[in-house]
Amino acid sequence: MTWTDDRVAELARLWESGYSASAIGRLLGVSKNAVVGKAHRMRLAARPSPIRRERRTPVRRRVPLLSAPAEVHPVVPEPTPKPRVVVRKGTKGPSCLWPIGDPREDSFHFCNLPATDGKPYCEDHCARAYITRIRGNSKAA
Repeated sequence: MTWTDDRVAELARLWESGYSASAIGRLLGVSKNAVVGKAHRMRLAARPSPIRRERRTPVRRRVPLLSAPAEVHPVVPEPTPKPRVVVRKGTKGPSCLWPIGDPREDSFHFCNLPATDGKPYCEDHCARAYITRIRGNSKAA
């Protein structure tokens, strides 16, 4: 849609007469947003918002004060648990922490074989947990 000189003049006349943007849009065959945008670009006088807002005084709510500072108990954060290291009897290092079974069952346990240096799992479970791929050797899906 192009704004011809006649349509721009009609928009200005209707705008100054007090027609709403949607009414002007219907008369000119354009959308309300097109009318508002053109009126803004033409720097026509701004319209007051049709939404009426009442001025209300803010309600102040009183917060009850504590009767004595002795009632305040400081919140002390619980210490974060340290990682669990399992050492098997007869070995000199941590054990494999690979979970075996359902943790909700009584039969749940950890592998407990000697762990690989610097890892939480034994050699077999490290092979399952840490999968490395060589660049350029991956198959596209």
